[in-house]
Amino acid sequence: TNRTNQRQPPMFRPVSTDVKAQKRFISTIARRLDTMGAITRGQRQTGGQNMFSAHDNLESFYARDALRQLYMLIVRGKVEGCSLLCFEAATGLSLLDAEGGIRDELPPITTFLNRMLALTIDLQNILFDAFEGLLVARVEAAIAAGSYEVGLETLRAESFIVTDRRTIYTHPGTGAETQLLTIDRIDRVVPLSLGKVLDLARAEEAALLVNGRSGRAAVKLRARSLVDDEGAVHRRFRLIRPMETVLILAEQFGASHWTIVDAEAFTAAWEAELR
Repeated sequence: TNRTNQRQPPMFRPVSTDVKAQKRFISTIARRLDTMGAITRGQRQTGGQNMFSAHDNLESFYARDALRQLYMLIVRGKVEGCSLLCFEAATGLSLLDAEGGIRDELPPITTFLNRMLALTIDLQNILFDAFEGLLVARVEAAIAAGSYEVGLETLRAESFIVTDRRTIYTHPGTGAETQLLTIDRIDRVVPLSLGKVLDLARAEEAALLVNGRSGRAAVKLRARSLVDDEGAVHRRFRLIRPMETVLILAEQFGASHWTIVDAEAFTAAWEAELR
């Protein structure tokens, strides 16, 4: 795909199945495309054309941290359907030292992903569901805290206006200045139309909701579950609203005022918000 002087840009169409261990290959593609972007552009701009998310890179810092926690959960018997003996027998990986404690040098992420390819589909699903739940929790926590590094981004908006410019450092030798800019960003507000949200609800077999307290409308879709550091699985839902998408835990949803309604009541509530 990296051809000199080619007239057309490369087209990437990754193909995968629902076999969990195949994500090992998707991860490799995502990582290599990111590297290719850095090499060909001279910067850390992704070469993956936004086909991949942070969860697709299974060899990141967050993935390694999630894997170590998965090992801990397996040793403590917290992964339902996969005991320590079952894991070691199926993968050939040892997590304990001669004294029965957790090894200092645990199997690396690449070894773990390669061994997953030899497991039965059921065992792959059990381990990858737990692993991905831990990984998603870490990535989302970093994004919420503002510490997740996304690399170089191209920002698009209706307009960017520089409202303030000041020098924060001047190099004593060359006189070169580092400036801090304050920029106002204006984005176009484009609410989700009723027709699109109804098509989405039919395609995903979603539930139409109206909040009994606020009268707001939303479409409830399934979302990836989270796994905490104790191995507990927390189910979540995705609520699509005219101007936003919200992730909500199943227990929080159960305690909320959202109720399932028919299409007529949903349409009235949705159109009322669009006005």
